[in-house]
Amino acid sequence: MLHHCTSTILSEVNQYIQSKTNVKGPAISLSILGNSQIESKYSKGIFMRLVDIASVELRSNPTQYVPQGDGFVLRKVPEAFSLYFLFSTDYKAADLLKNLELLAYVAAFFQHKSHFDVANTPVLQEIGIDSFSVELVKMAPSERSMLWKSLHTPYSPSLLYKVGLIFIGDAAMDLKVVSAFSSRER
Repeated sequence: MLHHCTSTILSEVNQYIQSKTNVKGPAISLSILGNSQIESKYSKGIFMRLVDIASVELRSNPTQYVPQGDGFVLRKVPEAFSLYFLFSTDYKAADLLKNLELLAYVAAFFQHKSHFDVANTPVLQEIGIDSFSVELVKMAPSERSMLWKSLHTPYSPSLLYKVGLIFIGDAAMDLKVVSAFSSRER
């Protein structure tokens, strides 16, 4: 699911930018954090980096008992995650103005489409995702500085977006009948 969500966002943002500009081919490249300096020699435009995957606690008890037949079944709640994507410019002086324009289009795209569901993104049904939302993460200068230091990459103009909730797993998996709750024993 994580890879499908990433691929969908990358594709949708690239299509939006191509429809608004004369850019031929993808304006955004998926970047691997450790290879940023190598990639910057070969890529132009905007880098999309997955900088964090955070587990989301949906309820205090991750399991619940649900009735099934004459007893109850212990059902685990599916895991949910938020993904954090950093969209940043390739920081070459010759391309800076164009890249800032592309970064503005990234912001415009997510302002226009902050919620993805099967109605506005039909491919989600094919890949098994019901919906997810995207929101801009506002960071203080100290938080931004810590983020870039942790990436071991020189700062460049960027936007950080939180994508969630992405569910992993099937609620029907890991079912265990709990006989202590069986109605036959009463």
